[in-house]
Amino acid sequence: MQAAEYRALESLRDRRPVCIRALKPADRDAMLAAVGRTSDSSLYRRFFSPKHSFSEREVAYYMEVDFVSHVALAAELEESGQRVIAGGGRYIVIGPGCAEMAFAVDDPH
Repeated sequence: MQAAEYRALESLRDRRPVCIRALKPADRDAMLAAVGRTSDSSLYRRFFSPKHSFSEREVAYYMEVDFVSHVALAAELEESGQRVIAGGGRYIVIGPGCAEMAFAVDDPH
């Protein structure tokens, strides 16, 4: 399996199914919706500075992953009959054998 096709089914503590899968370019709107459900304080903890919006350049950077030096996974679940991205994680290689990692979950989840 290619990293860009990664998919694993898990269960949340409340037993609801969640799919952890590779982030895809088509997830752009769902990711922006997840950011919209994330409070300023949660965004501050994720980015270590105030973050109220993202430029198109930043959105492109976070969505265009190569699954070699920049890997991103999305946590997708069903809410009211719709699939939503509730969180995700990523790593970005910054040097040989070294990467920065980050995880985020929207506030409702």
